[in-house]
Amino acid sequence: RAMQALARAARGLWPAAGRGQVQLQPARGIVVQVRDGNLERALQVMERKMRSSGIERLIKRRTEHHVKNSEKRVLARKALMARVRSQELGKSLRDILIKKIRSA
Repeated sequence: RAMQALARAARGLWPAAGRGQVQLQPARGIVVQVRDGNLERALQVMERKMRSSGIERLIKRRTEHHVKNSEKRVLARKALMARVRSQELGKSLRDILIKKIRSA
């Protein structure tokens, strides 16, 4: 399924040929070169690049699939911790700004 999603997303990346001329589009996303016709190696490189860039997680998040309850709890806890960290950071920045304003 992930490969089908990638194929759909990659349809707009190929250069369009018109009247015998090839118009190259600027590269977007992940670019992988196939050397010596070694497609398997290129796919491995692409998967590694996807994992490191986080695209794989985005694709998994967008595709609808069953999520176990234990996984839901883990994801909810992570989201809660991120919200708490963000709120704490906001409070500390607010306090710093108030101190600066009062001391000026």
